[in-house]
Amino acid sequence: METIGTTGIFDLLPLKTKGMLIGWPDPHSSMRHFVLLKYLQVLMFPLKNVPLMGIGALASLYTALLLSSPRVSRKSSSVLLGQLAQADGLLLLHWGLGALRPALGVPEKALEGLEHGLLASHRLASLLLLGCVSLEAVLVCRRPAETRSLRTVRCARLACAAVWAAVALEFVVLQVSEYEFALRSRGGLIRLLTLICTFITPFFKAVFFYVRLALWLANTWIFYTVFCTKPQKEKSCFH
Repeated sequence: METIGTTGIFDLLPLKTKGMLIGWPDPHSSMRHFVLLKYLQVLMFPLKNVPLMGIGALASLYTALLLSSPRVSRKSSSVLLGQLAQADGLLLLHWGLGALRPALGVPEKALEGLEHGLLASHRLASLLLLGCVSLEAVLVCRRPAETRSLRTVRCARLACAAVWAAVALEFVVLQVSEYEFALRSRGGLIRLLTLICTFITPFFKAVFFYVRLALWLANTWIFYTVFCTKPQKEKSCFH
């Protein structure tokens, strides 16, 4: 009768147990901590809190690397959390632009609108993607069987595409409105688009203000419902 060596026993262990033995972090725990940090960053300290934003960017980098691991299952939550982590790329662009501006000799006010626009886009993208993650958490906790057909990778990708389309639309409209005087000097289609964006900017600002407010309220309620009133389980609702 053949005996099973050490390597063979290790291969028979569950994947989570293997990770604990060789020092790998538990993906479920890491994802839950990442979501908690994002709730703290986006909901409780939404303004320019540079230390917390820096910690969030590092956590997003770690999460992106963790999600690229073959040990993490490819689910809708993986797609949503990955896009939430990638949203901090807008912060890196904001900081990189601020660092390069003095070196290039560009006046501060010349790119002030662009830097503000990147921060606004980061906040909107974070709120929308966090809202998608929160909604999935509620569906998993309350209607797991009935909503299984909605909680697919394809639906998650479509939701993320819609989020980034909305973020890009707001950014373009606000940036064109910000630099309308420089763009109006150019004729043709650019001038026409500038006039249209300038005309709809007040409407856009009002709509996205209430969208942000609604998202903040909804995310806060879901955060309280999922994290504060539900018993803590070993398996996260988010992954």
